[in-house]
Amino acid sequence: MPSSEVSLALFVPLISKGDKVTDVAQFLGAGYDLVQAEPETIQWFGIKYADHAPPTFAILDTFRAEGGRAAHLGGKVAEALMANAPALLAAGPEIAQPNVLANKVVEGDKSRTAGLGNGLRVMLTAKPEKVQAVKEFLIGALPLVEAEKETLVWYALEFPGTNGFAIVDFFAGESGRNAHLSGKVAEALFANADALLASPPDIVKFDVVAASVKV
Repeated sequence: MPSSEVSLALFVPLISKGDKVTDVAQFLGAGYDLVQAEPETIQWFGIKYADHAPPTFAILDTFRAEGGRAAHLGGKVAEALMANAPALLAAGPEIAQPNVLANKVVEGDKSRTAGLGNGLRVMLTAKPEKVQAVKEFLIGALPLVEAEKETLVWYALEFPGTNGFAIVDFFAGESGRNAHLSGKVAEALFANADALLASPPDIVKFDVVAASVKV
């Protein structure tokens, strides 16, 4: 199955002011246009959490090397975000710089969502003594994900210096998301959650606002 040689990411939740939800979505659409000029930004996603209060969006992007991530942080998308944050956002933004432990990426089409419609964001907090075990679990889950034809993009992320991890995955539509939630990865995660995690997985459904996917 396809994968992408990315090793680094940025994950940026964006908490919208209540009257600025449409404006934040439009900002992410503009971010899509800007990121096309960044050859070292390999994948870029603008997403909106579903049925979430306060209204929350996020940006996830991936890179092959630190130079690419640094270029993005010093580039036009980040500049525009910081310039517009006071008007659009209720807080932040807080920019996390996770490592990519494992990934599956099927190259998208040429539309502004790359053929992706929705996804899941799963935050995981490992027990202090189980950090390495969680890392190994996520890396070991990749073959299960590769067997899921409707899981088009999947990342296992590690937040360095913390007990935090995340899974972020994308699907064309609701059938793919439902299949993943009832599949072997989810089954294995919940079977091991009590032993490995300090708290239950925090699962949020999201819709894709814009996506640029290359491998």
